[in-house]
Amino acid sequence: MRTATRLRGPNWKHSRWRQRRGAVIVLVAVIIVALLGMVAFAVDVGYMLTVKTELQRAADAGALAAANALVEGAQPAEDAAVEFVKANAVGAHSLADDDIEVELGHWDEDTDTFAVSDETPSAVRVAVANPQQPLFFGRVLGTETFDTAAEAIAVYQPRDIQVVLDFSGSMSDDSELKSEGTLTAAVVNANLLAMYGELGSPVYGSLGWLSSSQHSSKTTSQTVSALGLSSVAYPYPSGSWSDYVSYVKKSSSNSLPTAYRHRYGYKTWINYLMEIRGAYNQTPSLWQTSEQPVTALKDSFSVFLSFLDEAQTDDRVGLTIYTSSDGTAIVEHTLTHDYALVETTAQHRQAGHYTAYTNIGDGIKSGRNDLVNNGRAGAFKLMVLMTDGLANRPTGVDPVDYAADQAQLCADAGIPVVTISLGSGADTDLMQDIADTTGGVHFNIPGGQTGAEYQEELEEVFRQVADDHPLKLVK
Repeated sequence: MRTATRLRGPNWKHSRWRQRRGAVIVLVAVIIVALLGMVAFAVDVGYMLTVKTELQRAADAGALAAANALVEGAQPAEDAAVEFVKANAVGAHSLADDDIEVELGHWDEDTDTFAVSDETPSAVRVAVANPQQPLFFGRVLGTETFDTAAEAIAVYQPRDIQVVLDFSGSMSDDSELKSEGTLTAAVVNANLLAMYGELGSPVYGSLGWLSSSQHSSKTTSQTVSALGLSSVAYPYPSGSWSDYVSYVKKSSSNSLPTAYRHRYGYKTWINYLMEIRGAYNQTPSLWQTSEQPVTALKDSFSVFLSFLDEAQTDDRVGLTIYTSSDGTAIVEHTLTHDYALVETTAQHRQAGHYTAYTNIGDGIKSGRNDLVNNGRAGAFKLMVLMTDGLANRPTGVDPVDYAADQAQLCADAGIPVVTISLGSGADTDLMQDIADTTGGVHFNIPGGQTGAEYQEELEEVFRQVADDHPLKLVK
């Protein structure tokens, strides 16, 4: 039996194509709808992520600004937080005050927790919210808005600061008669007269303030007798009236200007004390006088400590002096909160207190060792290094290279060094290199200034150091 075969007409292919074309159109329509949905979803999600990022940025900025303002008080810190949060637009608009929450307190690094406290707060928590933000396409799916929030915690990082100061013999140079050419005779004379008063305006023999040239033909012993000093006890542990007379008579081996040869009196005697008998074990009273520039340094350091004390930022300070009696350096105070103790010690030091030499390298070394060995975990370690001269110790090595090597060890330990070059005799190149090596800053205070002018510039430097609060985002 034959099966009948149905013949296809000439339009069969076209009919089949029309059927397929209709199916493709439906499929394309479905795909387009899906793609549009995906695009809409991507746009909304991208916008939400952008807003979240902007919100976190605003919170971070507010927390850091508030932590920086903590030293000014609670209200300034809160005001700074709000100001900086609002300055960072979120979704093309500024946040409202009600969307910003600021809390002051302390951050516990061991437990990573924040505790609200008004007892000298050291951390700030800023929480920000951005509620009911409209979506572009979400409403099609029944979601018209979204909420976002962010939080940031910033801390004022307490510092451990070793201040390494130059108390070498040259720190009295501006009070000596050799400086008349740069500071004028009137300035130097007024300073020496003030120092005489600070020593108690003593009376010895027939000495006056300054005689005209006399006794040039007499021997030292004859001159001592002629000045009425033979039976007068010399007032200090080191030196003598004969030594002083020889100092004024000689035209070499000291820097007394020629114009003051054979001119006896308290003016040249005080100059003798500073230049020849400047150490504490030689003339213990010199720390009480306004010898310069060391007095400007001491008073500026006191102001620096007062800045820290007023700020109550939990900074600790140590004091290192170079050069010590053994030719190296001495840590007068390891890191401490007792600013008054550190200040008293600094005020009781004089130019050339231990020796007249300048061992910058050992000053850096001693200060670094204290920071490494006694610094607190989590504290920002900093060194402040000051000099008015050239490195000339230790012996047996190049003192400049030695100082540079010690600076590199500071850099390796992550300790920046702020350097201060004081006066025209300072090695500014070395001090700049030390700052550059360690990531610190160099301040140069030029020479030829009065003590008051030195002090003004030193105070400004110390103020900048005190105000440079290290901040850290911990969350």
